Amino acid sequence: MMYLFLTFIFLFISFYLLYSTTRLFLSGFYAKQNFYSSINNKSKIFIMYLIKYSNIFIPIFKNIKLKPFIEYTNKLDDMLKIFDFDNIKINSYNFIFIQIIALIIGCFISVIVFGFDIFFMVCIGLLFLILPYLKLCEQYNKRINNIIKQLPDVANLLAIMIYSGIDFNSAINRIIFILEGDLIAELKNIIDKVSLGIDIKIAFKELAEKYNIVGLRTFVKAITISLNTGTGLTEGLNKIAQQITNDNVQIAEKKAHEAPVKMLIPMTILIIPTIFILLFAPFVISFFKSGSLL
Repeated sequence: MMYLFLTFIFLFISFYLLYSTTRLFLSGFYAKQNFYSSINNKSKIFIMYLIKYSNIFIPIFKNIKLKPFIEYTNKLDDMLKIFDFDNIKINSYNFIFIQIIALIIGCFISVIVFGFDIFFMVCIGLLFLILPYLKLCEQYNKRINNIIKQLPDVANLLAIMIYSGIDFNSAINRIIFILEGDLIAELKNIIDKVSLGIDIKIAFKELAEKYNIVGLRTFVKAITISLNTGTGLTEGLNKIAQQITNDNVQIAEKKAHEAPVKMLIPMTILIIPTIFILLFAPFVISFFKSGSLL
């Protein structure tokens, strides 16, 4: 009886989600000047309508006043703000809704593979629940590290160009043409904002607020002071690049020193038990077969 009830609940949720998503798609597809109907990529359409559907549940999420939940949403907002997602705006509540969908998918997979086993449903469901968060953390750390690594090269190259007589805006344009990477993409966004009439100092300030990186804030602060006062920027950029390079070397050395300590955990959990099994398994087998250790 319980299995039939769970089957009914899962089927009801899946059909309701499918019906709601289809209804939203059909209602917006023929709407004039609708941003969603102008997208040709089917995956983007699906993601956009999924986010649009998740907005229905935002008032429910906002009414949750638990401190761990609020801290989790704030952490998600801090990580999500550095991603553009091809002009798709995702907040923490949209991301939590995606996690819930992943949880339901994990439960369905568990039912298909293992049947209505509560243990496997809970384990696989929780695994699918945390997978989007793990992927987000991986992409977040990757982008932060890429920007930290690229910042000294950009600062040095910008200082060389300014020292050779190129004005600041032209130097930024040439750097965008020469280099590639996450920081270069952010500089390109700054140039696009400036072309739309936004002050370049405001654009750089928004960049510094977007990423919680000390070196980037120092870099932006030096540029802002130079643009405000008209002082030379070459010497300051060289010092910033050298400081960031030294900080990166210290971080790399610290990680190298921490590596042996971190290796103790997999060695203790995996390698040492295996050694004990290889050493004592013959004696245990001999004892159960003959009653003697020899």
